[in-house]
Amino acid sequence: MARAERLIAALVRIRHRLDRALVASQYARRGIEAVNDRLLTAYRVEARLAEYGAQIGQDVVVHGPLIVHNAERDYAKLTVADHAHVGRLAVLDLAGEVVVERHATVSMGVTILTHTDVGESPLRERLPRSVAHTRIGEASYIGANATILPGCHVGRRAVVGAGALVNRPVPDGATVAGVPARPVGDTRG
Repeated sequence: MARAERLIAALVRIRHRLDRALVASQYARRGIEAVNDRLLTAYRVEARLAEYGAQIGQDVVVHGPLIVHNAERDYAKLTVADHAHVGRLAVLDLAGEVVVERHATVSMGVTILTHTDVGESPLRERLPRSVAHTRIGEASYIGANATILPGCHVGRRAVVGAGALVNRPVPDGATVAGVPARPVGDTRG
């Protein structure tokens, strides 16, 4: 039995090395979009994010599929600190920095935006492109399918209800919900 287990472990290591080499080859040809494609099919992606420039802490879980938008050459604008969790089908816009602090939870389907851009639309003069970093505070919780707009930091130990649209900063300890998100409680107690 031990021999079979060693053989399986060796095969797993070989598969992992081959996968890394394949992704590196695709990255050389297609850039970060090749890595983005892999994030859509993987079960866990924190190691791949770190391999391509993200700052990933200890005991972090980042589930795939993960959608990363506007990464230029790498994931250097992404920081996920120790003991943080990012759920499946999250969307991270890396036009600006996204920081998920220690012990924070970003649930499944959450969208974190860092830019607004109407492109070549006639609205361009009225709504010029803007970029703002977004920070998810220590030990905060973002409920499933919430959307955090650019520059709308979520404070320490704050709670954002499922499906909320956060269009202004959330103070430390606040609980917000709704569209747009409004205070509904306090977690400082």
